[in-house]
Amino acid sequence: MFRAFRHNTPAVVGFLLICIFGIVARVLNGTVYSEAEILDLYGALRQSGLYLGSAIATSAATTLALMLTMLGLVRRMDKNFDREVYQTVALIALCSAICLVASVVLLLTITLPMGQFDGVPDPWYRILYNSVFATIVFICALSVAVILLLLSTVLTVIREITPGDEA
Repeated sequence: MFRAFRHNTPAVVGFLLICIFGIVARVLNGTVYSEAEILDLYGALRQSGLYLGSAIATSAATTLALMLTMLGLVRRMDKNFDREVYQTVALIALCSAICLVASVVLLLTITLPMGQFDGVPDPWYRILYNSVFATIVFICALSVAVILLLLSTVLTVIREITPGDEA
């Protein structure tokens, strides 16, 4: 199944570019020096992460359902698709499932109560902020990869079912 990545370079490149963008964004945020600053940053990240996580979870679940429909349609066609198409569909399903699970983990993490509590070690706030930030970057990158894999698969199906050399 992971051989499908070799034939879908744009998906790998898209994933890596979003990851690099996320790393650069984190570096540009600078180093957080105090507990109050990290709580402010986390509050802003929490708001956007809530909406982003919900949207990506919904899109991943929809993609999984649509992959089942696509498999049924491809199976009923008279055209013979090579193993690569089926491996790519399986990879899309796997990436969507991982994205869905990561989104749920993100949403659960965001629901953790945050505040200036006594007895909580300072590194905990930095770890939580960095974990949430990394999870957001990961699900965004994986979503881009899924979109590019879907595009590749749809174009392959269109090429196969289009009569003549029109596609």
